[in-house]
Amino acid sequence: MQIDDLAAPVAAGKGLPGRAYTDPAVFEAERERLFRGGWMALLFAHEVPDAGDQMPVDGAGLPLVAVRERDGSVRVFHNVCRHRAALVVPEPVRGQPTLRCPLHGWAYALDGTLRAIPLWDGHRVPARDSLDRASLRLREVRSFVWCDIVWVDLSGTAVAPETLVAPFERLWAPYDMTAFRLFHTSRGKIAANWKLTVETAVENYHEAFVHAELPARVDEAGRATWQDVADEAMFGFTFAGENKLRSETPLVPLHDPGAPRTDNLCFLFPNTQLNLFGGLAVRTMWVPRAPDLTEWCTAWYLVGDAATDPALAANRDATIAFWMRLRGEDQPAVEYLQQGRTSPVATDILLSPFWERSILTFHRMWVERMAPHPGLHVASAG
Repeated sequence: MQIDDLAAPVAAGKGLPGRAYTDPAVFEAERERLFRGGWMALLFAHEVPDAGDQMPVDGAGLPLVAVRERDGSVRVFHNVCRHRAALVVPEPVRGQPTLRCPLHGWAYALDGTLRAIPLWDGHRVPARDSLDRASLRLREVRSFVWCDIVWVDLSGTAVAPETLVAPFERLWAPYDMTAFRLFHTSRGKIAANWKLTVETAVENYHEAFVHAELPARVDEAGRATWQDVADEAMFGFTFAGENKLRSETPLVPLHDPGAPRTDNLCFLFPNTQLNLFGGLAVRTMWVPRAPDLTEWCTAWYLVGDAATDPALAANRDATIAFWMRLRGEDQPAVEYLQQGRTSPVATDILLSPFWERSILTFHRMWVERMAPHPGLHVASAG
């Protein structure tokens, strides 16, 4: 499949054409190259809070399972029994010392080691030499935890974790990010391609028409009140001063109390949104499920006791209600974009050089990552 036509508009400063959002072949190529080909946010670490917790997860179309070890670490395995490739953990499990295949009872320790193969040779406890158990561990996936997110590298060849997160470490260097505590999570679906959910999040143009509660993003002279940022795999924008998206709770501590504060709405390519708004952190995974279906999972965090203090319960409720109103306003807008992309005339997508530079940055990253895909030939984004 040749997709030069998808990349050529990006090289000219325009957006990806409609087929990039609707073609099943493009979607499968994205899964292989963008998601299985590098680091991918898989789930939140708080979804497996205790030792022995096991969470089956779809990772770009592959069955995986995340496990909390006794030492508090998180491991990720291919959720495939070494016997006949049944799912080992078909449903979430809490606090169990082994992963046990429901089909034939093969049991694995939390580190993936094969522990039991009942009745393999007809005996309830098979002879020790019946199989080379050491070679029959669950297949582990390279992973690490950062920002309460479990990241996986299905290729096994992606950059070092510290290289991946370095842009955000630089952006957040003034702050004590360890102060944040989880206080709410929510999930949902949008009938649109995952790229449209990302694009809508990183442009302010639509806010004046879709979000009446948000302030103007230009001053009286028509100048932007935000700053576009792009640093390696990070893209989005920052803004200083008061921000409607903040919660009225304690601000995240500064390492230098006199340093200026800057809020951010940024992504780690391809689909993980990591926002910081004063004392509120909001983290979202926009998960592709089909060319026209995206699942999202968002977690909200406040500083220290603000996440649990009963006196701040009303504030927390108001914060979530505000964000869910924004999400509800965005959903039909994003779905309208998807519906329009199905038209044969959706080939000339214009991007405002004032408002939508971060979308162009995102598209250029997309082209760069898709270019080496076997069977695809993509022109340079320039």
